[in-house]
Amino acid sequence: MSLILHHYPQSPVAHKTRMALGIAGATWQSVEIPRIPPKPLLMPLTAGYRRTPVLQIGADIYCDSQNIVRALQEHGCPNSLFPDGVTGRSMMMTSWAESTLFDLAVRVVITNALDTAPAEFIADRGALYFEKDWSPESLRAALPSVLLRLQACLALAEFQLVASDGVFLNGDTPCYADAAIGYIAWFLRGRWEGGPGFLGPFEQVCKLEAALADIGEGASTDLSGEDAIAIAKATYPASPTGVSVPFTAGMKEGHRVAIQPHGTNADPQVTGTLRYLDATRVSIDHDSLETGPVAVHFPIAGYDVRPF
Repeated sequence: MSLILHHYPQSPVAHKTRMALGIAGATWQSVEIPRIPPKPLLMPLTAGYRRTPVLQIGADIYCDSQNIVRALQEHGCPNSLFPDGVTGRSMMMTSWAESTLFDLAVRVVITNALDTAPAEFIADRGALYFEKDWSPESLRAALPSVLLRLQACLALAEFQLVASDGVFLNGDTPCYADAAIGYIAWFLRGRWEGGPGFLGPFEQVCKLEAALADIGEGASTDLSGEDAIAIAKATYPASPTGVSVPFTAGMKEGHRVAIQPHGTNADPQVTGTLRYLDATRVSIDHDSLETGPVAVHFPIAGYDVRPF
């Protein structure tokens, strides 16, 4: 089955995933989706999950970038995203980058775009990423402190790159953690006019960003959303079933479960029948008129998973 990425060019997390596809040497198909809901050719596949990107392999649908990269590794791409046994270290660094670096970077970018970006886009992203009582005034007031924290975090990434004695975090061989740092630099540089100057002192971070750009994003061809849905409907989920973890929170295969990103307010709750559960992934079976039976896969880290 081919790899199908549902994404849009401006999405920073999608860019990270595209860089991972490049590191992996993958060949993939590209479906461009809207930046904000409604997403009528995506959400039937995902049981209502709305975030970007989403990876489709036949009738198996992988949500969230950390889950997508695991699927890429399982798919058997030409190059490993976790060479020399760096899986745990790479995923821990990536988790830090996603939860800390990206949170700070998105606050900087959105704050500086308050007067120029479409109001509906600002409102949508504010509901996803910020506290319930956020306001343009509160974002502007907090910006100096946010920039200090972002500077400190980029310094940590810089220290690690210097210590690696190579362009990449693992020396001379790229891994997924490199994409997790590189996409933050790409996001700041491209979406904030102050980004290039702010990044300037972090020479190794900038070298990493450039090296990833040289690797590219793999080989892609365009695919329509309608064709992607037709592919799902013409196939059947091929992923495993069962529960293979000691602590299950009372869930068993076949139970109804609800899944939602932790700590956010605007994401819809996704529900389905528990298909698979291990220490890092939860999967549900979902069926719709548009897609037929699909399996929708989520990471457990960063998500609330509850039986109901």
